[in-house]
Amino acid sequence: MSDPDVRPAYDPSEQLARLQRLCRLRAIALYREQALYLQVLRELLSGATRQALFNLLGEVDPSRFSRLPKSTRQNFHASVDDLISRCSVLLTVEQLMPLVQQMQQEQRRQQAHAGRTMLQNLSRQTLNKDPEPELSTSPPQPEEPSGSIQLSLASPLDSPPAATASGPGAEPGPEHPDAKPTGDLDVLRSLFELAGDAMQQAQQPVEANGALDQSIAGDDHFLPNEPDALLHWIYAMDQALERRLRNLSHAVNVQMLRSGLAQTLLPISLLDAVLKGQVETQPTATNVLRLRLPLAVGDLDQGMDVLCVLLRSNDLEFDSPRLRQCRKRLRTHHHALLTMVRQQRHWQRRSLDREARTHWQTPSDSTQQLSGD
Repeated sequence: MSDPDVRPAYDPSEQLARLQRLCRLRAIALYREQALYLQVLRELLSGATRQALFNLLGEVDPSRFSRLPKSTRQNFHASVDDLISRCSVLLTVEQLMPLVQQMQQEQRRQQAHAGRTMLQNLSRQTLNKDPEPELSTSPPQPEEPSGSIQLSLASPLDSPPAATASGPGAEPGPEHPDAKPTGDLDVLRSLFELAGDAMQQAQQPVEANGALDQSIAGDDHFLPNEPDALLHWIYAMDQALERRLRNLSHAVNVQMLRSGLAQTLLPISLLDAVLKGQVETQPTATNVLRLRLPLAVGDLDQGMDVLCVLLRSNDLEFDSPRLRQCRKRLRTHHHALLTMVRQQRHWQRRSLDREARTHWQTPSDSTQQLSGD
């Protein structure tokens, strides 16, 4: 079958271009739904924060707030209102995009730091434990006349060739045991460097797309044009939203500590662990976090409970039917993008296969020159 017969329906480049056009249309609708979701969230944020504070103070000590001086209560309300207004300004698509890029840079720095730390630990372990066991476990070799034959069960490949040729006065012998660990360390280092280069190459298109989005923010291509990049954009926006809400929660908790309404302050790292599901929490009201710390205080051998404010999008959606409807429409776009990503990967494999077949069936210029000579 000739190529023009199969081109309209099975041409990978045509199908990829079609997916790109569909992705542009999907991105426009997705942007509208995301903007509407954030708009509803901004409207609910003030009431949800105050309700979380009311539930928290009601569980800890209902009369603690009333015992504060009037000026302290007024300053606390003003501070909370200021924090909510400052956070609401940042809850837009345009304001979340720089935070997405910042979080990606933080992730790359953490990965690079983890790789350097692992290499340093490997090199330190190699330098500390390799030379000493060789010197302590190796038995002293008796002096033998030249030309004598040694009978041993060890493989001849285990003995270095320099030891047999140098004779009894050879001193560089102990340097050879370090050669193998050093070679292994070099191999590990090269593997980590290759992995780091691969991660940087994989993340360079994301950085390029981010810079391009900032330069043409008013154009139709504000969002990515590829299905996989648009799907990654959805995940990144959700993570950036959780980061904004976490920062607001921590700021409110700090203000409670300053006003005397709280006696403890949970660190941000612990809040992140809760958001990732790494820490078990106790049942409580929405947007309120209750943790049981394993601390023996008096007769309480089971520990003590610590409460704080932690605003989460799941809790906000649980309390708001409008926000749930917006999330439902966003999930519809998410499922459609998953299907488009599978199609994109299929046609990309077909394109690579066709390119490989073309190079295989078409002789290269060097082959033609050799045949001509």
